[in-house]
Amino acid sequence: MFNVMLKKWVGKGELDYERYLHTDTLLSLQSPEGELVSHDELMFQIVHQSQELYLKLASREMVEVVAEMDRDALWAVVARLARVQKIIAGISAEMAILETMTPAEYQVIRRSLGNGSGQESPGYNTLRHAADGLEAAMERMLARRGLTLFQVYSAGGPKDLQHVCEQLLTVDESFQGWLYAHYQLVRRTIGIDRTVKALDGLPSQVLQARMTLPLFRALWDVRVELTAGWKREGGYAPGESRTGGGCPMAAMNAMKDTAVHAPVAQAHAPVAHAHAPAAHAHHAPVAHAAPAHAHEARTGGGCPMHAMHAMHAPAAHASAVHAPAAHASAVHASAVHAPVAHAPAAHAQPAPASHVAHAPHAAPHAPAAHAPVAHAAAVHAVHAPVAHAPAAHAQPAPAPHVPHAPHAAAHAPVAHAPHAPAPHAPVAHGPHAAVPHAPAPHGPHAHSHAAHVSAYAHAQELRSQS
Repeated sequence: MFNVMLKKWVGKGELDYERYLHTDTLLSLQSPEGELVSHDELMFQIVHQSQELYLKLASREMVEVVAEMDRDALWAVVARLARVQKIIAGISAEMAILETMTPAEYQVIRRSLGNGSGQESPGYNTLRHAADGLEAAMERMLARRGLTLFQVYSAGGPKDLQHVCEQLLTVDESFQGWLYAHYQLVRRTIGIDRTVKALDGLPSQVLQARMTLPLFRALWDVRVELTAGWKREGGYAPGESRTGGGCPMAAMNAMKDTAVHAPVAQAHAPVAHAHAPAAHAHHAPVAHAAPAHAHEARTGGGCPMHAMHAMHAPAAHASAVHAPAAHASAVHASAVHAPVAHAPAAHAQPAPASHVAHAPHAAPHAPAAHAPVAHAAAVHAVHAPVAHAPAAHAQPAPAPHVPHAPHAAAHAPVAHAPHAPAPHAPVAHGPHAAVPHAPAPHGPHAHSHAAHVSAYAHAQELRSQS
């Protein structure tokens, strides 16, 4: 065949790939086309030949495991046993190819097989011999530790040896799975019965016992020994309360979670101290967020989904940024305050209110940037939008024409500055419609004039209604 990409003739045995894999010899090991007694004979030969090759590989790997186990290289042992298991699982899957052969086709091929039997397979016999050596290596490993298999598998047994033994058992289980696949192949081609004789003269029924014959019998027997010592007492009846129980790993994870989340709970604790006992005002909860870098400006950034969740956060949520407008029954306000822009440093300055006076209850809110160091609380106030100040020192925004506006104090987590109370004016309690939040532009002192005008108009309307 001519390979148009390589511009070379393939199949003459002259190329490096062919010479390395001996493909000229390998591909000549099947009966020539003119000598095949059935169309399925080529498939029958190739599958069995490939199985012999894989069994040869699995046996060699098991011999290497013996050497690694004798020098206690358990990591290498586990890795190599995983390879052996995959090899055996592969040849087990290959048996499905032979199942595409009908009983009639096999009867034709069977006439030319002589007295051949799977018991004569070099690969099968070599693998069993290698498994015997591997089982002896396992016994030497246990003897070096002064342990029995029962002690290894009992509660508190060494986990490294348990893992090695479980890998050996997985290899054994795959091997028996391969024998079962062969048993099913025989069953669907010639049948399983004491009257059906294999080519070696044995009834096909003997395959039932062979497919459960393990490689490492001791690993299966220890299960019987462990179950013999099992007692029914000490458990829970179905539906019974299990207050005294609990998974040990779950308890350990719970302890770790408590250790991780404890600083977070402590960090939120100072927020509760922001309320002055004498003030009749509703405080908006403060959300704390630690910036990636103290001096890094992040104008125009932020996760869109996070902003949407912040806008729709309920009033009762501890991490909400906005205080809802409809709290007239609990709020007595005589001035409109702008919340302080929380800068990453400890020197956060208050931002006075702008263009509004004596507005009862409600004004639109805009989210402010918060830092875990400086906290600002506004008392007797309804908040107006504030610009986000990413710099270390947040400067107050100019606020002309604000009569009777009490000052919002910046609080550190420990030292709480008292709030200056404002005179209380009677107000009519009633629901207030929420005002859409206008996003404030990022940058120092960047207030939205439209938001201020809307806040003032809304305050005047509420005042006239009251």
